Amino acid sequence: MSHRYPIRLSRKIFLILFSLGLIVSLTGYVVIKRNRVHHLTIAAGSKQGESYIFSQAMAQVVAKYNPKIQIEVLETKGSEENIQLLEDQKVQLATAQADIPALPSARIVSKLFPDMFQLVVQANSGIQQVSDLKGKRIGLPPEGGGQYLSFLFVAKHYRLEETDFFAFAVSEKETDEAFRNNQVDAVFRVRPPGNQSILDLVQNRGGRLVPIDQAEAMKIKQPTLDAGFIPKGAYQGSPAIPATDLPTVAVPRILLAHQKVDDNLIQEITSILYERRQDLAAVMPEASYISPPSVLVGTILPIHPGAQAYYDREKPSFLQENAEWLGLLLSIALLIGSWVWQLKSQLDKKQKNQGDNYNQEILALMKQIECCQDLGSLETIRHQLFSKFESVVNALDYDQITPESFQSFTFTWEAAIAALRDRRSTLMATPTPIPKSTQAQ
Repeated sequence: MSHRYPIRLSRKIFLILFSLGLIVSLTGYVVIKRNRVHHLTIAAGSKQGESYIFSQAMAQVVAKYNPKIQIEVLETKGSEENIQLLEDQKVQLATAQADIPALPSARIVSKLFPDMFQLVVQANSGIQQVSDLKGKRIGLPPEGGGQYLSFLFVAKHYRLEETDFFAFAVSEKETDEAFRNNQVDAVFRVRPPGNQSILDLVQNRGGRLVPIDQAEAMKIKQPTLDAGFIPKGAYQGSPAIPATDLPTVAVPRILLAHQKVDDNLIQEITSILYERRQDLAAVMPEASYISPPSVLVGTILPIHPGAQAYYDREKPSFLQENAEWLGLLLSIALLIGSWVWQLKSQLDKKQKNQGDNYNQEILALMKQIECCQDLGSLETIRHQLFSKFESVVNALDYDQITPESFQSFTFTWEAAIAALRDRRSTLMATPTPIPKSTQAQ
């Protein structure tokens, strides 16, 4: 007996220590989770581009309003590389042109701002339209970027093959330098109107903007494209550059996230994008164009669940949307329920009354048993009792009485059977009286 107490004590100590350890572990997990800093990387294109500038602004504003989310901005060659980095999970966020096919893991977070296809040519190049680029030297962004692919798409539309021109695909800085030194005849960019690099080319380097028309025709093959224009005076007010609204092709710049990025993180980032848009616009005016991806046509990419949760925050619930119909259905259901209840009450009352009638009939037979003076009459009453029991069983099968009424009946019926037995015993024990005429003899 003396050995049991230490064993029991050790078990209690183990359970107490285990419980305390579990509590401490859960508390620590919650504290760590709440205070964890999330580090994300966004693939943002070249440092001279608006995507990179926007990404830096976004990283600063997000860190300002939620220090637990730190975003590192990664310089890349452009949209195509950004999308591949996202697919390979080397980054968690990416900017891209909407006309560059995304890979399966990409999810849309937001539409950022419109980009424009812009073609700047040397003043003495003789280039008046895209088809005049044949045989010319063209400064293009590096291969692997969305801008490079966009130019090839435009060239193909105008029946230009890659062998019809000389592509000078280097960095934006190198391309601008080549344009200044007359080493290229034209420069193609996909940038918002007012882009600083293009502004320098047209204001200080004798560059001239050339229209890129037929946007609606290009939209047939690439639905994410749209007809747009570079506004008159976008690069200079007097004299106006361009001199008139210049037709071109517009394509949205979008923000993507990998599908595995935590929904709550993306919801928080989306919230800051929209609710702190003024802070973003102070750094980059194009941020004022930020809009939900639901207005973006031509892409089959789904919206990231975290972003969708933000967009649905004020969306009425199913109950709110269908309140009138649900109210009508509820009223009809209550009305039908009331009718059913009334019918059931009437049926229950009828069943109870029927059960009461059967009990009254048994009680009447019990009175006859008490008054019965011969075994023959008593046998008749016995037959009546069993006949009545059979009738009540049939009534129960056909739901003419309730189970409760049947139980009440069986109690009364068994009492009548008991009374019948007692009366039979009494009558059988009582001598039969001899008639007086028989005694006289």
